[in-house]
Amino acid sequence: MSGGALSFGSRSSSSSWTPQRILNEIETNLLECKVCFEKYSQLQKKRRPRNLPCGHVMCWECISCLAHPHYQRLECPFCRKICSSSETSDCLPLMHISELLSPAWELASGTSNEALGLTSAGVKFHVAFGGWGHLINPTGAALFRNSGALVVVHDGKKRVSIFNLKGKYLHGFGTKGDSLTGVCYPLNVAVTLDGYIVITDAGDCSVKVFNSRGRNSVTIRESFRLPWGVDTDCQNQIFVTDSEAGTLSQLEVDFSKDILVSNTVATSDLCCPREIAVSKSTGSVVVVEHLRDQKARSFTGTRLKMFDSKLQLMCQIDSFGFSLICPIQLCVSGVAFNREGNVLVADGNHKVVLCLGKLMESPSLRPIISQGLVCPVGLACTADNTLIVLDSGDHAVKIYTVC
Repeated sequence: MSGGALSFGSRSSSSSWTPQRILNEIETNLLECKVCFEKYSQLQKKRRPRNLPCGHVMCWECISCLAHPHYQRLECPFCRKICSSSETSDCLPLMHISELLSPAWELASGTSNEALGLTSAGVKFHVAFGGWGHLINPTGAALFRNSGALVVVHDGKKRVSIFNLKGKYLHGFGTKGDSLTGVCYPLNVAVTLDGYIVITDAGDCSVKVFNSRGRNSVTIRESFRLPWGVDTDCQNQIFVTDSEAGTLSQLEVDFSKDILVSNTVATSDLCCPREIAVSKSTGSVVVVEHLRDQKARSFTGTRLKMFDSKLQLMCQIDSFGFSLICPIQLCVSGVAFNREGNVLVADGNHKVVLCLGKLMESPSLRPIISQGLVCPVGLACTADNTLIVLDSGDHAVKIYTVC
């Protein structure tokens, strides 16, 4: 990883190298493209840092400009080696350095999270893994509670990939296909306490259950129109939202016999329900509804509904309620419970993770992560409150530890 020689100017006494000056030199020498001298950015595709096969780095726009319009080949401006633009890849180390050093990422509107009061607090970035090629457009992630491994569903050759929390790839399964063992277009994933993997598949509108090695246990197709969100409780009950049907269903599977025991619709009056999370301590269920204008079919806001362990509605908070505690219109793309029973949400539009507290009490808002995310789509919490964020924007898993 290099973009030309790294130099911190003329030599001087160590006392002149203040922490701020070192940060400024790093930003100037590492975090800007040495061809156009523009700063790298995760949020703008044309400014994303890209590795060339020779090891040098430049932004995507410079690669596009230097590449031959027909053959898509270019000459590295630093070492003159020839390569193809298709051989380049995202430079994850530089993006990670950017998210650690950047004071605040800009929102699409041009207003910073910091200006809105959404500054990170309470967690520290620990590690990231994945990236394009290892994960392709990931849509869901879930933890194996006993082993601590992480399962991710995505559009790769094997739709289901399992990693340890250090990022080591363990194994995968589920190639695209219509067979019982195939996974077409996975939307979300959950893991039972017994280690069974439950996937909502938009390809054939089904819910599929596999053991940890990828053997299909049960496939349920007939009762779903577009199953989306999925999670499980401490009794291995499976909860599924159907975005098209507007339902929340509870499934019971006999894993020893590989049969579906029951499929009960708990409620059928939801509006485009998608993300779902189940508290492992209380059994409470939170469902995210994506409210829409029926005529224009456009997004108008988010509503969260909280159910008890018997799936009786306890409380809800809609866009108006959010507006009283949040300076932005939330578009929730991921939801989870932490160890204390607080509700955490990811907002893919504003690239933040927020803590809403306990919804049954007076909801509050505490920013958790406001920097370094591109498009968070999934959240998970370990028993020690380590926070796992699935970021579809740069095809990566990002792990944060509690400060």
